[in-house]
Amino acid sequence: MKDALLVGGCFVLTLLCAAVASAITESPALLGITPIGIAIYLIVGVGLPQSLLARRTGSDLQLGLAALAVAGGVVAVIVGIATGSPNAELSGGIVAILLFVVLGNAIGAVVRQFRDGYRSTAGE
Repeated sequence: MKDALLVGGCFVLTLLCAAVASAITESPALLGITPIGIAIYLIVGVGLPQSLLARRTGSDLQLGLAALAVAGGVVAVIVGIATGSPNAELSGGIVAILLFVVLGNAIGAVVRQFRDGYRSTAGE
């Protein structure tokens, strides 16, 4: 259950960071429709838990996903700065994508823990 707890904690941290960014910048970063919000969801919501899980399991796939998420967050901020403001609203379609990515990460951790627990009890 440690993986699910780690991912859940990172999800809560993501929401907290996005809420703070929304309050400071007075933008809808919490909804993930600004470049800053997108970067927070990708870096803290996906990159951080995947890198921590990769460190524990030694999975190159999880490490690659973490690197890809961090790169995506950096690109979102760079594009936001290049287009005028990292706090300007983007289209609402990105919200659904971020929701699926972050929740998929959490669901994947729960399934992985269940599978590992099932294997350990079936092997006894």
